[in-house]
Amino acid sequence: MSENPVYPTPNPSGASDDSNHGMRHELGRILRLALPISLAQFGQMLLGLVDVAILGHVSSTELGGASIGRAIGFVSTSLCIGVAAALEPLAAQAVGADEERTAWEAFTASLGASVAVCLPGCILAVLSTWMLEPLGIESALIAPARAFLVAQVPGLLFFALFLSAKTYLQAHGRTVPALLAAVTANAVNVIACNVLVRGSLGIGTWSLGLGTPALGAFGAGIASSIASFVLASYVLIAALRLRPHSRGVTKTPYGARLRKVVRIGTPISLQILAEIGVFSLIAVLAGRLGAVAASAHSIAVGLASFAFMGVLGVSGATAVRVGHAIGEGRSPRQSGLLGIGVGATFMALCGIVFFAIPGFLMDLFTDDVRIRALGITLLRIAAAFEIFDGLQIVAAGALRGAGDVRFPFFATLGAYWAIGFPLAMFLGFHAGWGAPGLWWGLLVGLIVVAGLLTWRFVHIARGPIERV
Repeated sequence: MSENPVYPTPNPSGASDDSNHGMRHELGRILRLALPISLAQFGQMLLGLVDVAILGHVSSTELGGASIGRAIGFVSTSLCIGVAAALEPLAAQAVGADEERTAWEAFTASLGASVAVCLPGCILAVLSTWMLEPLGIESALIAPARAFLVAQVPGLLFFALFLSAKTYLQAHGRTVPALLAAVTANAVNVIACNVLVRGSLGIGTWSLGLGTPALGAFGAGIASSIASFVLASYVLIAALRLRPHSRGVTKTPYGARLRKVVRIGTPISLQILAEIGVFSLIAVLAGRLGAVAASAHSIAVGLASFAFMGVLGVSGATAVRVGHAIGEGRSPRQSGLLGIGVGATFMALCGIVFFAIPGFLMDLFTDDVRIRALGITLLRIAAAFEIFDGLQIVAAGALRGAGDVRFPFFATLGAYWAIGFPLAMFLGFHAGWGAPGLWWGLLVGLIVVAGLLTWRFVHIARGPIERV
């Protein structure tokens, strides 16, 4: 690793004007990057919400089972997400230093690592469904959970490849391909999910029967795999077009590249696993409270995750801008703090929407009055933690761009598993608060991790940061 020079001190003459201009310029760069990334993230999340909406109007059992299967599948991809996230500092810092070959080599290594970790993860995910009954999950939910997950397995692999290609493109400021991929995949998913889940095409009360079998949760899993294939194909083609063609450049051995990706990606993967794991386990354990609680949780967390996709775009843009600053030898402090502020503001606005119109939002996904009533309560709790969700995810992105990947893991592990999860279990099951108790416990863990990660970035950005 090479250390950057000490960051230059601004000229006192006209410093205020220069600083304001630089801040406006940097904010504009972050927003221009974040907007298409966020729209693409919304598109990815919409794929899952389409499944929820269609299944929710078919059967609460199929919906509850599919939500459990989706949660397990998401955990299995956490290592792949970490591998792709390792590419953020590697590619962004290389692009900032005008080292295109280095960025490409990191990308190809991340593709290989994604496949290597995804396959065993998928196998373990399917096998884990045989543990649902000992955990006390209603037996009626287990079969649709397993059916959804088995059908989704090919899609999990495609999604892992999509993440690496999207991250490589983002490092180059190319955000449109992922957006177009999401739009195309959603169009395919709406048709495929309708046909495979219900055996018909329908909008509202209108329906066109096609004479095909209604596959329920299994059909939703197949539709998810088809959509993921579309996502991956689109961005991989776009990434291949950026392949550098320089001659006479000594390539870093593939094994060395792979080891670097794994070294950086492992703490990120563990951090993501710690976060996704606690939320996914809560989703599975909500099944102990019955199909109504599992379904309400699925819809509410789906809506909260939809908002989260928007701030995830800000996180990705912040990671890129922090990485570029370090590659260019500049301080990343301004980029990181601006990104954190944008993320917190966006999520605060989402929280206001959740609190103001929860009934309208629930009506989009269910006709069951019991699910609707519980979902409204959960959405109002979600409104309370949106701002902290925005703080923690963008701060984590800023730290990834700086190559600081160990502290976020330990902070996330401690906040969620030592504080949030035990409190959620106590409130949800022992205190008798049910699903709302699970959410209140997670809120406390989220507040703690948001404070820790924001403090960490402010602390490390006070001085020079080495390239990874």
